[in-house]
Amino acid sequence: MNIDEKNTFIDKRIIKTKNSIKNAFLELVVEKDINKISVSDLAAKALVNRSTFYLHYEGVDGVAQEIEEEISARIESCIEDFDVTQINTSVCNVFRKLTSRLDEVPLIKKYIISSTNSQNVIARLKEIFAEKTESAIVKKMHISQPDKYAIIFAASGIVDCYIHWVRSGDQSTTLDKLINEISSITELIIVNIKKIN
Repeated sequence: MNIDEKNTFIDKRIIKTKNSIKNAFLELVVEKDINKISVSDLAAKALVNRSTFYLHYEGVDGVAQEIEEEISARIESCIEDFDVTQINTSVCNVFRKLTSRLDEVPLIKKYIISSTNSQNVIARLKEIFAEKTESAIVKKMHISQPDKYAIIFAASGIVDCYIHWVRSGDQSTTLDKLINEISSITELIIVNIKKIN
């Protein structure tokens, strides 16, 4: 085995071990509060010993932080193309991408939906949505200083409605119906931002 093959083998083992630890965390955090999860719990669930765990993470918080960063990156990629001039289409695209990205990794979806510990991820989702909305307003509507409170209100409302819809498992409200309702409300907020400026 040459050096490149050996390094590739080692890299794959590291990735596999870290994924096992992260998956163990995602399973445990749905069952109990994050503050009650120990390194021993994680190592046992991931089928690694404590010393292996400490090769990759300093503690449980390090695992949580890495997972939250990965989730934030997934979320941000869904919101990249948000366009305030095409509210219905943009909200539709964001929710479809977000739903698809969450469905790709069921443990992450379960963590966001079922865990009381996912508030950091949800707060980050609201921040990303507000940042992208503000950026889109400045870029597309040429408003240099849009009303931040209206944007935060809209972003938080959109995210909360979506999270509530996913958590409730409401079969009577389709994703399309949810998108239409949220788009109508968001459009009114955007119109008011235009009026104010």
